[in-house]
Amino acid sequence: MRGSLKLFSIYGIPVDINATWLIAVVIITWSLSTGAYPAFFQMWSSQQYWIAGIVTTFLLFASVLAHELGHSFAALTQGLRVRGITLLLFGGVSRIQGKASRPRNEFLIAFAGPAVSLLIGLVLVGWWIKFHPIHEHLVTPLHGVIFFTGWMNILVAGFNLLPGYPMDGGRVLRSAVWGFTGNTRLASKVALRVGRVVFYLLIGWGVWQIFNGDVVGGIWIGLIAWFLMSSARKEQEEQASSVVLEQDRLSFKIGNIITPMPPMIEHDQLISDVLTELQVTQRTDSIPVSKGGELLGFITGIDLERIPVEQRGKLIIGEIIRSESLRFCSRFDSGRDALHAMDKYGVMQLVVMDDGYVFGIVTRQDITKAVQEFPYATDSSQPTDQT
Repeated sequence: MRGSLKLFSIYGIPVDINATWLIAVVIITWSLSTGAYPAFFQMWSSQQYWIAGIVTTFLLFASVLAHELGHSFAALTQGLRVRGITLLLFGGVSRIQGKASRPRNEFLIAFAGPAVSLLIGLVLVGWWIKFHPIHEHLVTPLHGVIFFTGWMNILVAGFNLLPGYPMDGGRVLRSAVWGFTGNTRLASKVALRVGRVVFYLLIGWGVWQIFNGDVVGGIWIGLIAWFLMSSARKEQEEQASSVVLEQDRLSFKIGNIITPMPPMIEHDQLISDVLTELQVTQRTDSIPVSKGGELLGFITGIDLERIPVEQRGKLIIGEIIRSESLRFCSRFDSGRDALHAMDKYGVMQLVVMDDGYVFGIVTRQDITKAVQEFPYATDSSQPTDQT
């Protein structure tokens, strides 16, 4: 990111700080050292206030880094690439390349950051509750740093879960609407509109703070709201511009990316036996299930792993297969049509069939790979310019 300095890498993820981060360091340190700490702990010296403020500020940014690592590691588990993490004036941002393929995946990525912050906060506040001195004069700057760092992490988690897109809460809301409706564009529209309301409420809160004497706090809240509104507007513009590109990239015909029908498994096989077979073949993708040669539907290795261990030797595949997992498309459908069908029916694959003949299957991974290889995933029947 422009104006940023690379610090180090964590598990291959570059971490850098933006120049605006220095402004946040100064403001937060000053606010803690001259306002918050003297108000809560009145027995310390001026030097102790400043030491506690500086340490807490850097611990807060370490916590922000942990928050962003939560997002990044969750994204990596979903097969997405993380280009880096940048610490900014108003927190941090994980530069995740690609988009979640399912509502559940987007929820996990969005919620992972606040979950990390909340865990850190609860641990530190819990320590404070159990071990802090009863008498005020025995409270040291170390106790104060633990107390404030804990509560600030809890506040960070709560603030980020406000349903203001592109904040984490807004992305959680988007994943919920997406999961309920199967429509990603509607989900984005709802999240953006709710986010706009949240940001206006934040601005109003900032103005109210200023009129009640907390000028610095009110301005800070207003700046955060303005920054988030700008980010939301930029995100909306990027989404609008990407729609046209997405339409082009998804215009290829499914017939160009068909995967042969994988070997089927019989519906009366025990789940434990199938899992053993999958461990040998290392198959985790869409697996067709049949009964007497008739295709019933699909399962994945992940579906089977969710079955409690004690039930795997009792249940057969036919008892857990969903008939809704069997959906069809044509060779002449576009990638866009196939992807919309997968979203609508909540499946990871479609059977490609025309005139009663099954040509194979197409999976969400097939479409994703084709999009990444654009413009090569085009319909071979279309003429191309030769120059």
